Amino acid sequence: MVTDQNHSSDSAPIEQEVSRYEKIAKRIADMDSALSEKMGALDEKMDNYYSEYKKSVKRLEKDIRSLKVKLEDLDECVDRKIVVDSIHKIVPILINEKSKDSAYLSESSEDSDSVKIIERSHGYRVREERADQERLSGL
Repeated sequence: MVTDQNHSSDSAPIEQEVSRYEKIAKRIADMDSALSEKMGALDEKMDNYYSEYKKSVKRLEKDIRSLKVKLEDLDECVDRKIVVDSIHKIVPILINEKSKDSAYLSESSEDSDSVKIIERSHGYRVREERADQERLSGL
């Protein structure tokens, strides 16, 4: 009996340590399970993002092809030299209008028939003389 008591008293610290290691192993297993679950969810999200990315790329490639076809159609309908020449004629007129704009602002002839105020989409107002508009429309 003395031997059994010594044996049981010697094994108590070992049993406590085994119990402690079992608790640690269970926590590690729980963490591993939780991490595996989260990794699976992240993997699924990545698959979804990649799938959406591929769809977006295909859609953009389709849009590019469509725009190229439209550009080819426009090239057939428009003479580039005429467009460039028209731009070269219009730009100086617009620059001239810009420099005249400050002079028009000081005048009180806003209601005059010869001046038209145009509200631009970018927010500022531009005054154009009707004669300049007629000149531009003749280009």
